[in-house]
Order: sequence, then structure tokens, then C-alpha cells
Amino acid sequence: MSYSILLKINEVTYDKFETIRQQLNDGTSASQSRVLGEVLSEIACDIVEQVFSVLLIQNSQPTAISQKYKTESEKVIQQIIGAVRRYMPWSIALFGNERLCPFVNYFSNMIKYHDQQVYVSYPIDRNLVQQAHALVAQIQNNEINDMADVFHTLIQIVDLGVTNLIREPKKCLNFNKVVDKTLNGVIHITAQLSYKRLEKMSNQVDSNTATDCVNHFLAFMHVDRE
Repeated sequence: MSYSILLKINEVTYDKFETIRQQLNDGTSASQSRVLGEVLSEIACDIVEQVFSVLLIQNSQPTAISQKYKTESEKVIQQIIGAVRRYMPWSIALFGNERLCPFVNYFSNMIKYHDQQVYVSYPIDRNLVQQAHALVAQIQNNEINDMADVFHTLIQIVDLGVTNLIREPKKCLNFNKVVDKTLNGVIHITAQLSYKRLEKMSNQVDSNTATDCVNHFLAFMHVDRE
């Protein structure tokens, strides 16, 4: 049995992407870099909001301090979205159609239809899925000694997404050393922002909220049908 992460894509945005992909594969002479950058930026922002809404989960009885934490989390999400909107179109705009064609086909292979909805899909290790399910049971049974262990697992899940959705697809474009170094720096900084915020949450949430956080990610996990 294998598992995948499924992240929902807006169908209108996906239709725009598919139109661009078809034009690239048909050998159009009209540059597609600007529109592709905009569409990929929209898809990426949708995914960021889905995944990182976990940072906004609060204890059932909010306090002034928990509201402060929520505000901090909202700032982190906006920083990540800001980086996506700035660097995604900029990096895609560097390429002509021939270089973009393999990239869009790579991304297209990650698309999956499930229950009449469009998703970006990538595999997740079975052990990580089992670990997440085990954490829910351990929290409910008061068997967690250190809540940091829970959020460390969530960071692993998020980092898997960063690898599958950003690090690996980026290789298709073969950026020059200067641009590649810039993008790697942006990816590292924005990823670390989210990881540090998740680490802080381990000291800020109760067991019920920690369970909600794990379940947030479990909802993205699906069993692959052979």
C-alpha cells in the first residue's frame, strides 16, 4: 500500500495552466513565460494557504497571548506568499518556451483527479503516514512527553512538500549558478520561517489543538489505489 499527498488546485487556474502547457507542446512562437509565471504563482499561493493554515489553529479558549501568536503566524504566511509572488514569476520569466516545455510536462505529471476535483499529488513515505496516525493516538492517551516531537513530524511532512513541489521541479529549469543560489536562499529562508513557527507552536498549544494540527495534515494523505 502506498500513500500520496493531495493538495487542491483551483480548476480555473489549472485550466489556464493546461492551456499554456498545450501551447508549449504545440511549439507556439508566442512567449509563455509571463502568463505561466503568474499561473504557477497562483497555484503555489493556494497550496501555501492550504498547508500553512495549520499555523492559525488555536486552543479552544483563545487568550490575548494566543491572539498574539496567531498574528505572528499570519505574518509568516504573508511573508511566504510574498516570496512566492515575487520570485516565481521572476524566475520563470528568464526562460524561453523550449526550456519551459519539460518543466510544465513534469508538473503536469503531478496532477491527479480525485472525486471530480483537481489536485497536485506527490508520494509520502508510508512510515511517515503511520507516524502521524500514531501521534494522534499518543496525544489522546496522554503518552506524549514532549510536544516538540509532534511538531517535528509536521515539519518533516512540510519539508517533503518543499522537496517535491519546489526543489525537484526547479532542477528541470537548470538555472545558472547566480540565479540558482538566489532561489535556493529564498527557498531556505521561507521554509525555515515556517519550521520555526511550527517549533514555537509546540510550546503554545494544548493536546486538543496538537491533535487538530496533526489531523490537518492527515486530511491531505490518501491511499493510492492500484
